[in-house]
Amino acid sequence: MDKISFFSADYRDGRVHIGGKSYPAGTFATHLLNQFYENDTAARIGVFTTDNWQLENMLKLGYLNIPDYVKAGERMVNIFTALPWLKPFNMLGTNDERNRIQELFSEENGETINEYFSRRAKIGEMDSTQAMFHHLPKEYDKGFFDQAETLLKEVNNTLKFYDTLSDDIRNAFQKLRTFTTRVDDADRLDEEHLLPIALEVFGSVPFPVTTEYVPIKKTSKSVTTILARRLYFDSYYSFVVTDFFEGLHHGHYPRQCVICNKYFLMTSARRQQYCNGIAPYEVRGRKTTCRKYAASINRKELAAADPVVDIYNRRCSAIRTEKGRGTITETFAAMSTELAKEYKFKALQNTDYANGQYALDMSREKLYAETDKRLK
Repeated sequence: MDKISFFSADYRDGRVHIGGKSYPAGTFATHLLNQFYENDTAARIGVFTTDNWQLENMLKLGYLNIPDYVKAGERMVNIFTALPWLKPFNMLGTNDERNRIQELFSEENGETINEYFSRRAKIGEMDSTQAMFHHLPKEYDKGFFDQAETLLKEVNNTLKFYDTLSDDIRNAFQKLRTFTTRVDDADRLDEEHLLPIALEVFGSVPFPVTTEYVPIKKTSKSVTTILARRLYFDSYYSFVVTDFFEGLHHGHYPRQCVICNKYFLMTSARRQQYCNGIAPYEVRGRKTTCRKYAASINRKELAAADPVVDIYNRRCSAIRTEKGRGTITETFAAMSTELAKEYKFKALQNTDYANGQYALDMSREKLYAETDKRLK
């Protein structure tokens, strides 16, 4: 078995088709940003795979303690108490996958693997004459060996997928969050200007993905079919990174709302600061969206030429230039950028500050002097 059978997605025209539904590409990367802290999914999953290294080492060395094998399956089944919180797993037949793991890590399969190791050992004990004339011992049975090797391959692939899942979640989240903090560094919010930032954050991301072309319905009501790429993923990280870059290719990118701090998926090049979700504050005793709340307190959407953003972008660009030239350290540059962002958000919230002190605080001398203080 070369892949976790239920983990696949279809891509076409900037949309991902999965679990019988269609979403803008980038939806699942955005969901991870919001979900990571809400239920601590990564930590919960990690608890159930911490002891699997011992089983993996047994299989690598060619022996097996069957009770440990069965217990590994029982622990992994517990993952499904947390996994459905994280999209797309909630729509991908997790019950079938749970049942597959229970059957895979059964005592019977453990005995099959042990028998296979025992027979392989007998082959390894052949003397030179037997080896010369390929006189295999009676323990060799091609049908049994093929069955056992297929079983071992599925076991190893399953262990690999779930053992890396917790780290995949953390790794993807940290890089996505870093990207969102740098979105406003781009001169324009389109693929051309956002891609260099994304590549700098994610680096080279080679991973094996099995691809096939399949006919799908564009919508649930469509009569005709269209051609889409079906990708099979061997890790959660490869799925999330694919979803992110597929979205970026079509101008989709995650942003963090300044009002509620939740992440939302942008599908245009506008410099939209607020989402359409419900704000954590009320206006005249009534709930309202973050965008309407921002408008109610005179924090309307920023235009591309807004002086607050313009000053911030120019200062960050200068910081990056100085870091590249080696006139400031990477640590100093990171603190300066963080401080500049702090001033920017303060200016977005306080008109008086934006019209007065903000430009002075963002000057090289003042910003670097405050950076020195914070680093001491």
